[in-house]
Amino acid sequence: MNKIFFLVTALFILTAGKAQTNIGTDTTTVIILSANDMHAKIDNFPKFKALVDNYRQHYENVLVVSAGDMFTGNPIVDQYPDKGFPMIELMNRVGFTIGTIGNHEFDYGQETLKRRIAQAQFPLISANIASPDSIGINPDAYRIVSLNNGIKIGFVGAIQLNSEGLPDSHPSKLGGIQFTDGITRIKEYRSLRDSCNIFVGLTHLGFEDDVELANQFGEFDVILGGHSHTLVTNPVEYNSVLVMQAGSSLKNLGLITIKLVGGKVVSKKAELISVLDYPEVDSTLLSIVDRFNDNKELNKVIGTAQNDITGNDELGSLMTDGMCSLDEIEIAFQNVGGIRVDILPKGNITIKDVYKLDPFGNEIILLKMNVSEIKSLILNAFNREKAIDLVASGIAYTVIANSKGIGTEVKLFMPDGSDVDASKVFATGLSSYIVSSYDFKHEDPGQSLYTTTAQALINFISAKKEVNYTGIKRVSVSQKAD
Repeated sequence: MNKIFFLVTALFILTAGKAQTNIGTDTTTVIILSANDMHAKIDNFPKFKALVDNYRQHYENVLVVSAGDMFTGNPIVDQYPDKGFPMIELMNRVGFTIGTIGNHEFDYGQETLKRRIAQAQFPLISANIASPDSIGINPDAYRIVSLNNGIKIGFVGAIQLNSEGLPDSHPSKLGGIQFTDGITRIKEYRSLRDSCNIFVGLTHLGFEDDVELANQFGEFDVILGGHSHTLVTNPVEYNSVLVMQAGSSLKNLGLITIKLVGGKVVSKKAELISVLDYPEVDSTLLSIVDRFNDNKELNKVIGTAQNDITGNDELGSLMTDGMCSLDEIEIAFQNVGGIRVDILPKGNITIKDVYKLDPFGNEIILLKMNVSEIKSLILNAFNREKAIDLVASGIAYTVIANSKGIGTEVKLFMPDGSDVDASKVFATGLSSYIVSSYDFKHEDPGQSLYTTTAQALINFISAKKEVNYTGIKRVSVSQKAD
């Protein structure tokens, strides 16, 4: 029902909008169409382009913006010979005005990111990223866009940082780049308010941080955000600042309508509109998307799922079983954040499906770990995420948590339910992301097995032919009375 409402609303605005825009007088209407966390979902671009073009036919001043995470989430884009190229090609054809850099923009590596920035026919900004000239990733902190009638729209960008002070990407992709707190850096640009008629925060911080930014920085008219994939169905103002985010995967857009009289903002409104429900497609982009999707290798069937494989327990167990299929590995762990789909449907499994599930290209690292070190890994991950974060193969575990939800103990079990020998040392498989990003005790620095977690899973499914993970659950949490 909501999607139908949004579509009807959008079509009504498109029909009525032209009369509201009066360039050359004291009244101006500005439309901003905001996408965030598109994650390479190119299949939605033909409808997206048709929708944008319809607005441009009915309004003089239409800006299209991205709040980060253009990449990672579609093997057609992620495994393209020049990674990410299809996404920027399509964004150029839509005619994006500006974008901010998200954490997943770093997933392909720094050299690839620089090629994508050079390819883009629109600027990518961020106030809290800097690097030496030898690296050359130094986005502008802000840009001011001028309309034909002299109205100026200022955009300031920022990227999220985790507890380690880095964006959520593989640390090896971030070497040599300096990151600083986004909100702190943005506040250094308060004076831009005096240079703009409309002032926009174009952020990749997450919705909660956007609200905090609005409460500290009332100079903004609107904050258009990303990172948390928040679907804001009823946008409201915080400290007189509109805060908007449109979910993810280009299923929806934020529609921001700002009216100015004499160069001053007199009204602003944000709403959600559906891309998926838009009834038209751009035929040119459809043919381009079809060409990108025509990838015989990625569409190759490697096995069959006997039932839907759903949720972190089942999907994570499949992924770790793939790691444990390597002769060198006895047990393996997969972090929940690296499980990138909610379901692997019943039926044929393709190579493309595996890369959707596991898109990051992490190598498998082999570590010899004793029981104490394994418990350290599990417990620290649990307390960092305040929930189960690691799915296992070759071993099972229960985290014992106190009434405050803090993990205090880990009980380990063998797959048959028997207790683990406390003196045993396990050949443990972890992704290179876990080894480089997680805080846990381990004397063995580990060695790469020179294969990725995704390739191990492809080989595992190809060998098994049929997989069934219905009801598989190897990890749990138990509440302990204080």
